[in-house]
Parts: sequence; C-alpha cells; structure tokens
Amino acid sequence: MTRELKLSPQDRVLVLAPHPDDETLAAGDLIQAALAAGSALRVVFATDGDNNPWPQRWLERRWRIGPRARARWGARRRGEALAALAALGVRDVEREARFLGWPDQGLTALLMRDDAAVAVLANEFARFAPTHLVMPILADRHPDHSALRVLADLAALRAGSPAQRLGYIVHGEKPQDAGRLLTVASRDASAKQRAMEHHASQLALSRKRLLGLAALPNRFEPVDRIPLPPGPPRLLRLTSRSPLRRCDLLLVIALPEEPVRLRVALPRGAGVREAVDGRGRRYSIECGARALAVSLPEFETPPVAIYAKLHRRDPRLLIFDREHWRHDAELLRAPAAALTGSAESGYI
Repeated sequence: MTRELKLSPQDRVLVLAPHPDDETLAAGDLIQAALAAGSALRVVFATDGDNNPWPQRWLERRWRIGPRARARWGARRRGEALAALAALGVRDVEREARFLGWPDQGLTALLMRDDAAVAVLANEFARFAPTHLVMPILADRHPDHSALRVLADLAALRAGSPAQRLGYIVHGEKPQDAGRLLTVASRDASAKQRAMEHHASQLALSRKRLLGLAALPNRFEPVDRIPLPPGPPRLLRLTSRSPLRRCDLLLVIALPEEPVRLRVALPRGAGVREAVDGRGRRYSIECGARALAVSLPEFETPPVAIYAKLHRRDPRLLIFDREHWRHDAELLRAPAAALTGSAESGYI
C-alpha cells in the first residue's frame, strides 16, 4: 500500500515541470493538496514546450515551423499552463508560476554545456526555500525529464536545500515498490481532468492517452541522497539494452568545487577510449558490445554525486530515450561481469 503525504500551512511545495502539461499529469493531485493545506506553492516550468511540431502542424495547417511559429506555440502553451493551474485552484497563477524558457528537447545539451542552468535552479531553490521539491525521476524516458532531474539534484546540492525530494514519472514504467510511494489522501479527479482540457494543443493528437494519464492518481517516490561509499570511486559500469554503436557516454561528476562534464564518442565495437577533462584528469573507457567500464582518475576532493548516460547520436523519429541517466548508486554496484555485454541486469 502507498503511504499518505501530509502537508501543513508551514510547508512550501516547489514543483518542477519539464513542459506545460507535466504540472497536471505529474502533480495535479499534489498541487490541489498543497492549496487545501494552506502550503505555499511554486510551479517552475523548465521549457515552454515549443518544440512540439506535429500538433502544431495539425492545428495550424502548416508544414514549416520557423522561429516565429515556435515562439507563438510556446506562448500558447504558457497560456494553457496558467489556465490549467487556475483549474487546479491556484488563485494568483502569475505569481505562483515561473517560466524559465529553456530549449524544449534541449535539456540534455543544456546540462552538458556548463553550470548556468544549475545556477538558475539553485537561485530558485534558495529564494523559495521549499520544504518539498517535486521533480522527475531519472528513469523517465523523456530526455528532458531525466536531464531536469540531474539539473535539480546539482542545484539542490549547490543551494544546500534540505527539502524532501519527491520523484514522479510521466513516461515509462512506474515504480513497483508501493510501500515506498507517497500519494495524497483526497483528490478532485474532475478538477484534474478540467485542468488537462486546457492543454488543448496536446490533446489534438493524443487526447485519449493524455486524459487517461490525467485520470491516474499521482504517486511520488521519495528521493534519498545515498552518500557515496568511503574511499575514492574508481570504476563505473554501465550496460545497455542494445549495441553501443553510434553512442556517446555522457558523464557528470559533482565535485565540491565545480562539476565535471565529459562527453565521449564510443567506438563502434569493442575497444578502449581515453578522455581528458578540463583539469587534465584522464579517464579510460573500456567498451564491450553492450556494456562499458569507466576507470576514474583520482580527485583532489571526493565526488558528491556521479551521473552517467548512454546517449544515442542517431537522428530521432521518436522523442523518448532508450537509455536514461543513471546515478552513482547504480553505477558503482553494477556487476563485475558487465563487459560480457549482458543487458539482463537492467542497470542501463
């Protein structure tokens, strides 16, 4: 059985939504519960959902989507998000909602570029001082969702946020450990459906699927920060469901001074790649058919967290990832036989 999430007037709930409509799909029940409890609420939208060409082509009867058309679509989706929040009971939507305007389908690139996005989120956390931080889980198959989770983790570390972190998933397999999941005791399902109806741009081609998702109760997985084991981490292992051809290894290592970001093009078959970060530290990546092992250098100060992803370079017909971001608890405990290429372990 799931456990009840209880809120009070002293609580401050910050919801991170990768796109307009995620606030309703992922946290519509929680938003209503926070308002009913008298908790302070803030909803931060990472993107405007403007890189959403197929519904736009359908509704606007146009094929070419240029910068002006994208900006118009993004403005429309912002308006839909504000209307949805009002339907959920938010009175001052202009004050409770924040739009960061980051690139839709571009959060992985934003994460890997530099620390600017982390600084923006850390500032949001410091200013609002949430007691509850609601964000995607790493296993969400939409690349923006998974990348936003890594950005949020790094920002929470930078801000020193003590907030209870609650993870949600919109796209992908739901967590099975019901005993760990939290939900709200009472929910107005009709209000959530009304809120979703305001996202007309998204319902144009996916009405049945999205209204079906909105009908489900929201469940949240507590995100526990498990400290890295004592001693310097030296070896990370990842496995893949499919061959590693045309893949990059993305690596983010949170250090006390500054995160390391590394992108390494993997060989088409078995082989070894060497990489050097901005501080001259060397990394060795040994690749098998469906697995790899990363030998880490020595760091002056131990890492606080480590994240890795196998990122496909292929042009995408579908948005969703085959592989999502993984964190240190999974990377360090992966079986020693990972380079046999077996995907049965399920680590990646």
